[in-house]
Amino acid sequence: MIKRRIRTALKSLGHDLLLGVAWIWRHLMFRTTFVAVTGSLGKTSCKDAIASVLGSRFSVVSSRGSSNHFRGITKTVLRVRPWHRYAVIEVGIVRPGQMAKFARALRPDVTVWVSVANTHRMNFRTLETTAREKSILVEGVKPGGLAILNDDNPYIASYESPSSIRTLRYGTTARSSYKVIETGGRWPERFSFTVAPEGDAPIRVPTRFVGTHWTGSLVPAVIIGREAGMSLTEVASALSTCEPMQRRMSPVELPGGVTILRDEVNGSADTLAAALKVLEEATAERKMIVFTDVSDSSQKPRNRVRDVGKIAARVAHSAMFLGEHSEYGARGAIAAGMPTDQVWHFINLEDGARQLKASLRPGDLVLLRGRRVDHLARIYYSLIGDVTCWRNRCDLRIDCGDCPRLKAGTPRSSRS
Repeated sequence: MIKRRIRTALKSLGHDLLLGVAWIWRHLMFRTTFVAVTGSLGKTSCKDAIASVLGSRFSVVSSRGSSNHFRGITKTVLRVRPWHRYAVIEVGIVRPGQMAKFARALRPDVTVWVSVANTHRMNFRTLETTAREKSILVEGVKPGGLAILNDDNPYIASYESPSSIRTLRYGTTARSSYKVIETGGRWPERFSFTVAPEGDAPIRVPTRFVGTHWTGSLVPAVIIGREAGMSLTEVASALSTCEPMQRRMSPVELPGGVTILRDEVNGSADTLAAALKVLEEATAERKMIVFTDVSDSSQKPRNRVRDVGKIAARVAHSAMFLGEHSEYGARGAIAAGMPTDQVWHFINLEDGARQLKASLRPGDLVLLRGRRVDHLARIYYSLIGDVTCWRNRCDLRIDCGDCPRLKAGTPRSSRS
């Protein structure tokens, strides 16, 4: 117990030192506009979209990937140089009390708040607790700064930002300064939306993303582009070239005419609904789901996997369930009407990969869906090369394609 407390205290001290260094450097970079992006879901894509739009005209530095905690935030701040016009930094938390430290270190000029959802349920038992913690980053905005808030999220909509800063709300509500009046794009089409800034003509914005659930993540890029002095046409053009983050509803076309929708990083229950909706609305010769499990769910594992099986019978033609509770997913799908010869379940990913490779045919659309800890990416890599690592447990937090254990002979060009 004493050793554990010492380790915890040393870790906390290390984090405080990191943020202290970030605080000093941030204040030295006073000519750079710091944009902080937070939310339970969609913040990485929002950060990438903002950086893509601003980067089409200005010098920009932004967080790499989803590096959004103590080390990631500090490293991003330390990459800022006097010639960078903007710094776009993603901010993530795992427990209460952390956001106040990040807000002090960053002292953002602009904060974008994208969403409130069920994540890190062990530390955030209620959505109200999550919302309160996220809102601290808004309260940390410099006087005269800007808060950009998603008015379609009820927890964000009910929040009143400090009177010392400007607030721009976006969404479909009557008070939205940037009102979304239409969304579209069912696979194989990509997501597009029409947004009407207050006092300006609406504009249609095409994107490379898959699914209408990205609205809350992409509209802030339009707002910040306009705030930076860019025209709506210029913003839309820049946003249309921004690619979705790999492994988050990112499509990959295989040589044999099969399309894989990779969605194996964020396994939360809230993102699962969006992924299943994309599959349901998609047009394809055959639709299939390959599924392990979800995170941040209060349901018993067997029940939640069984429920996904029932939904799979409605939205897909075939399904494969992998992992310890895979049998329950198969039972749910069959009970809901999916033909038994179109349902498979395996404990091991290697067995599932072998069956999937034998089952695929041209025109298939496959949703590859799982938790980060499952490393379901190995299924994808097995379709484009040899994979030898099929361990049931792995604590590494990197893409399997960047791991030397995957297979030394896997082509680097195929590692997305």
